[in-house]
Amino acid sequence: MFYSAQILAKKGPLGTIWIAAHLDKRLKRHQVFETSITASVDTIINAEVPLALRLSGQLLLGVVRVYSRKVGYLFQDCNDALSKLKQAFKPGDVDLPADHDKAPINAITLPDNYNGIDLYGASM
Repeated sequence: MFYSAQILAKKGPLGTIWIAAHLDKRLKRHQVFETSITASVDTIINAEVPLALRLSGQLLLGVVRVYSRKVGYLFQDCNDALSKLKQAFKPGDVDLPADHDKAPINAITLPDNYNGIDLYGASM
């Protein structure tokens, strides 16, 4: 089985996938996001020249590593967004002065005659 060297070139359609399979640490974040999983798998499966089984296995390993990185970045972004939301809606510290520990009586007690209605009258 043969393959074209242009397929595995660094700028080729499977260059990033090959780097992910063999040199995982050298893969940059923008390279991961620019890589299309579906297009890469279609290129591996429907290659113009049949690929060797070992090479196609290595390339599929690269696809899995790229997908794993994408999922990891998504998980990290979601956790960051969740922590920022929790921080935004976190109740602030309430420092109540010592002399305000009781409400005044007129603030919490209705008058006997409220809007013309006798609240404590015999009409109940």
